[in-house]
Amino acid sequence: MKNMKNHTALLNQLNQYIIELEQHYAHLKQKTLYNKFDPMLFSENFQTVDFYLNEMQQCLQQLQRLGEQDRVQFVFFSEKLVAQYTALQDAIRLLQKPKSAVENKPILNKRDQLRQQIELLPPREKLVKYYEALQALNDKLYTQENQLNLASSDMQKKAIEQQINITKQRRERCLNAIELLEEYLVFKDSLEDD
Repeated sequence: MKNMKNHTALLNQLNQYIIELEQHYAHLKQKTLYNKFDPMLFSENFQTVDFYLNEMQQCLQQLQRLGEQDRVQFVFFSEKLVAQYTALQDAIRLLQKPKSAVENKPILNKRDQLRQQIELLPPREKLVKYYEALQALNDKLYTQENQLNLASSDMQKKAIEQQINITKQRRERCLNAIELLEEYLVFKDSLEDD
């Protein structure tokens, strides 16, 4: 009974994340993403945002069809869906960067390289890294808010407020990733308890 509750809770959480992605990026659905995805995540590269959202929906539908006896497949598709979510969000973020910022940077900056390395970690180690990132973002936010209080001109204040908004958005994405991973780990633990 406990497993079914965790099973349902994780499905609901995953479904909620897909809905939020679809709503948040509805204006980009027809935009093509020029990213090479891991073939284990998405079937094709260089498709529209809508194409990738549909593949995530298909993965969720596969999960919803699995019964309690299909634990291995459920864990596999849950991990796949979490990875798809993260990869698609990163790709869309890259799409939204100004062209000049994308062209002038190396293919993978240090942060993107680190993010890629973290994605390859097992879920528990990944969660530790997410918490480290959250702490770093909280520290950065604290520093930025102090800078805002010390800013003398309106122009400085405006620039710092922009930085604070960006940091808050990154922090929110980090919290979402942590919540999703924790839900997944609770479900996985409940399977191992049986």
